Amino acid sequence: MKHLIIACLSMAALSTAQGQYKIDLSRITPPTIKYLELGHPGLVGKEIRVNNLYMEESGIPQLPVMGEIHYNRMDSRYWRDALLKMKASGIDIVATYCIWSLHEEFEGELSWEGHLNLRRFIELCKELNMKVHLRFGPYCNAEIKNGGLPDWIVNNKNLVTRSNDPLYLEYSRRWYQAVYDQVKGLLWKDGGPVMALQLENEYVRPGMIISHLLNLKRMAVEIGFDVPIYSMTHWMDSEYPKGEIIPYAGFYIEAPWTASGKNEIPTSNFEFFTYNRLSDNIGTDIIKIEGDVESLSGDNNDSPFFTCEIGVGTTAFYQRRAVVPEEMAGENINLRLGCGANMMGYYMYTGGTNPVGKTRTYQSSGPRVSYDYQAPIREFGTLGTVMQETKKYNYFMNDFGTTLAPAVAYLPTSNQDKNNLQWAVRLKENTGYLFCSNYLYKHSRKDYKNVQFSLKLKDETIRMPRQKVTVKNGTYFLWPFNQELSNVLLKYSTTQPICSLKEGNNNTYFFFEDDAISGEYLIENKDIRNIEVENGTCRKEKNGYFINQLTPGKECIIKITKENGSTVRFVTLTEEESDHIWKGTIKGKEFVSITNSSLIYDNDKITLINDQPSTDIWIYKDGNFKQQTFRNEAHSLQAIFRSITPMEKSKWIRPTEGNVVKRLFALNTFSKIERAYLRYVSPVSADCNINGKETKTTVMGDYFYADVTSFVQEGDNTIKLTLPGNQEITAEIEILLKNGKRIVWNTDATWLSTNNKPVTTVTAERKPSAFAPEEHLGLYEVKAPVPVCGDEETRMYISYKGDVANAYLNGDLVADSYYDGTEWIISLSRLRESIDTNPMVIRIDGLKSADAPIYFEKNVVPQECVVPSMSDIKVRQEYRFEVKNQ
Repeated sequence: MKHLIIACLSMAALSTAQGQYKIDLSRITPPTIKYLELGHPGLVGKEIRVNNLYMEESGIPQLPVMGEIHYNRMDSRYWRDALLKMKASGIDIVATYCIWSLHEEFEGELSWEGHLNLRRFIELCKELNMKVHLRFGPYCNAEIKNGGLPDWIVNNKNLVTRSNDPLYLEYSRRWYQAVYDQVKGLLWKDGGPVMALQLENEYVRPGMIISHLLNLKRMAVEIGFDVPIYSMTHWMDSEYPKGEIIPYAGFYIEAPWTASGKNEIPTSNFEFFTYNRLSDNIGTDIIKIEGDVESLSGDNNDSPFFTCEIGVGTTAFYQRRAVVPEEMAGENINLRLGCGANMMGYYMYTGGTNPVGKTRTYQSSGPRVSYDYQAPIREFGTLGTVMQETKKYNYFMNDFGTTLAPAVAYLPTSNQDKNNLQWAVRLKENTGYLFCSNYLYKHSRKDYKNVQFSLKLKDETIRMPRQKVTVKNGTYFLWPFNQELSNVLLKYSTTQPICSLKEGNNNTYFFFEDDAISGEYLIENKDIRNIEVENGTCRKEKNGYFINQLTPGKECIIKITKENGSTVRFVTLTEEESDHIWKGTIKGKEFVSITNSSLIYDNDKITLINDQPSTDIWIYKDGNFKQQTFRNEAHSLQAIFRSITPMEKSKWIRPTEGNVVKRLFALNTFSKIERAYLRYVSPVSADCNINGKETKTTVMGDYFYADVTSFVQEGDNTIKLTLPGNQEITAEIEILLKNGKRIVWNTDATWLSTNNKPVTTVTAERKPSAFAPEEHLGLYEVKAPVPVCGDEETRMYISYKGDVANAYLNGDLVADSYYDGTEWIISLSRLRESIDTNPMVIRIDGLKSADAPIYFEKNVVPQECVVPSMSDIKVRQEYRFEVKNQ
């Protein structure tokens, strides 16, 4: 009896497990398509229209891929290069914030020059045939102070910001008009690239959401902004102006604003397939969640599921220094597609550098200057780790989006138990894709054994794969079924599609095999003359061809000859090869290639970019990949760095008469003082007086030290040091301003004695050799090589340990970093005008305690970051190779 019970329980468990991979789609009723009337759709033949499921262009369903880049956070000389990298990696819509505070730091002083030249940026997008989604506030967030609202607006006591206050709306109208004057003639209806506008950002004020957003839209339209799409970010409340504005969602799996000390952040609900459009972790640092959540369902679906902030990288917050792996990007994209997203909007796609204002730096969180975001394209033009996964999903959406966009997402109820394997199906009629995810960010999942998916459709049941497989921890994928590929019916495949290529009457489709699941193809025998398989086996069956036992790689090709003589090929790459695939168009013809280099195409040429003087590329043509190899002369460049010691540039001085040395110095700046320090060495303790206030100093290692932030003031300052016994002294005052400026006043012959006569300089040998460990400070001078001229960038890769590092040129803050265990990259080319003649000063603050509640990756040892250090600087030269005869 006991054995019978155990057997029954085992059979029940097996039945439940098998049932988890079945879904009945034979009786589903898809939602009715309803078109939204938002704005001018555009010129005849290029009309953009949106319904409650997807976007159309010229009547053809699209699944747009949108990437965020902030023109105002980048040297304008590098806009084109960044846009070309975006385009080459599959981005077709450029999203950008037009940040009010950067353009109008002081009221009435609007600037549209240099890195603020919005019109030139949009014209460049048009030149490269890329659409533009303009996000122009008034409020943007963007980790900018006040969310991009200028200080003079926020400090105006006569208005209430982000409200229907008449005065605030008038100021907003004036801002909208200023932006419109820059983009006039570049809207979609004019044949320009601006096809969408975002109004406000993360607006959740109860009772005001609809009225305020409609007020902003009304103003924009009255001014002349007439575009196909108006949008808002939407994730905290169910309210939005339905039929007027499309709500866009955001999903960040790595969310540093939810930091919880040294612990991992909890697993997000959105690492599972769910109908919920609203992310559970975005914006919760400043926004309270209120109201009911509106779910994506067939009965209540009046807006398409568009996204504008899919986080494939992450910014650094002080309390959390996560380094994201490429798999996080793949998981997030795969989940969103499986849940029905029909616009993939990445934030950020291209990192940037915050400009520095006259009064302060602009960043509200994260480093003050760096806005790298670990993005697919990083701050100084290198490709991020996440590019590999992101790019191949982009190509999939580019080439297969027309069939995917109308396909509705269906989730099995077993997903509600998060311990079950997570999967979903998107289906239109009998055609679709199966999505699966068994990956959790920074957490493990069990392996799921004996997995075979069963999809019951109207006229058939598809089971895949034929032999049950194990879906291992860390696996995620999408598989096609019943897809017409150039009139070849692919019944299913357990390889993931990447992109397609058309060469005359012949077509090739590129897939890759997951490392853990063997690839299978089932192809219906319809109008097929012959099938040849390289590196696999093919078995002809009653209704088709079954292909398996593949050895993936560039030579793994299924060649299908149609009855009409045309050829269709399926190429099955390895997972590693899929990471390095590139697709584009040259001279009106598509190309597909594999290279470890970065790749751009422009002006009818392909350019490879690498930090090694040699590289190769495999270009697919007429059924084969053909290799080309390139070599350039190597540049050997080095940076020299050394420690700067306390008071290194200070002279030893002594009063000519009396026992006082003093200095009058002026801080004539728009900026306020952030921090100020006094350090000095003398045989005896000096009495310090700054601006008439006594200042106490303490012994810090081999010198005296005081934090004098509260004593130093804007305008004129006077420091007096009284020295018993007419002793000598050497001193420095270090002042850090809120606009990032670093100023150091050293003792020298311009200091005065009591009688206002110059002091006497003397010789002494008692300066400290290093900063005291208690100060947690390291200073370094870097003499960088002259960057190579032209498009090839020269970059420094700095290895250091500490808490926060800042790089200065002539006292100006030019780069900064929160230490996270990775190399700190700085472009020398972008600093060419200053770096040629001036050494760089790097100031590194160490952790005040190894127990600081900061999250670091496991490779970081906090104890080693208390006393900061710099161990190495490598200079890497970029090399560019022009590919010919493609």
